Amino acid sequence: MAKDPSKTEKATPRRREKAREEGQVAKSQDIPISATLLVIFLLLIFYVPFAYDYALAYYRYTFSDITHLIPNVNKQFILYSLKVFGVLIAPIFIFLLLTGIISNVAQFGLLLTFKPLVPKLSKIDPIAGLKRLVSLKTLFELVRNLLKLIVATAISFFILKALFSNILSFGYIPINQEAYFMIKYTLILTFAFALLSIPIAVLDFAYRKFDFEENIKMSKHEIKEERKLYEGNPQIKSAIRKKQREMSMMRMMAEVAKADVVITNPEHFAVALKYERGKMAAPKVIAKGQDNIAQKIKQIARENNVPIEENPPLARALYKSCEVGDFIPENLYVAVAKILAKILQKQGKV
Repeated sequence: MAKDPSKTEKATPRRREKAREEGQVAKSQDIPISATLLVIFLLLIFYVPFAYDYALAYYRYTFSDITHLIPNVNKQFILYSLKVFGVLIAPIFIFLLLTGIISNVAQFGLLLTFKPLVPKLSKIDPIAGLKRLVSLKTLFELVRNLLKLIVATAISFFILKALFSNILSFGYIPINQEAYFMIKYTLILTFAFALLSIPIAVLDFAYRKFDFEENIKMSKHEIKEERKLYEGNPQIKSAIRKKQREMSMMRMMAEVAKADVVITNPEHFAVALKYERGKMAAPKVIAKGQDNIAQKIKQIARENNVPIEENPPLARALYKSCEVGDFIPENLYVAVAKILAKILQKQGKV
């Protein structure tokens, strides 16, 4: 469970990213151990025979000439010896190193951070230490280690039992057969440990994943604060949007004075149109509003001597089909043209 009862929400992507930067990831130490045992088993099967033949050829060459053992006489032999030891040791080192890297990367991806190495006072807090001793994590560690001990003991018992049944014969069998028996039981022991470590590793990783998810859980307050931090305070954003609407409304109202006509419902809708012959393909909606805004548009139109025409069907059609800045649709051309022609006649412009 989450350490803080109030932390009931799944971690956000930003919280996960922050945890990763601090080195907090779901990681099982048993998976690299299990992978290493499997690789050692494969090395014993496929690499040891080659290494045996290679080492045997080296020893035969070494003792073929006594001067090979005198470093001051044969420096070339020293270089050859270094090469042999490199060939014998390097593959083992490389394979084990790659196994460790791959088994960790497979769990949590590529991650390079030094933050886990930074000392923290909370780690030496005696009260926090006592809490960790009685935690679910400690209980799981105890059960896991007991399980590993039981498995290791059982495997060792059966392997040693089989080995002791043949140990009395070691006194009179050739040394190559003794080596065969030792390699055989080493392979069996390694494979058994590797095979049985897999379910333990899977169980351990599943718990680590569960524990990690619980530890990075967030409270609703933390999610709210994070959203404020990265997305802005909702109250501030609301105030900004309100101010933007007010400024947009002021600009729209300022355009009403430039209109050629305002078409109204007459109470509920008002749409101000502008048409410049030769410059516009069709009349443009420069302001529109409903209810109180419609009344405000009509008031500004009267103050600026802009003609107001009452045509409820046309006003509703224009309001619903056009946004401010749009040209009127073709199906309304005739109706609007009649109104504009009427106004121009009154003004004596036609």
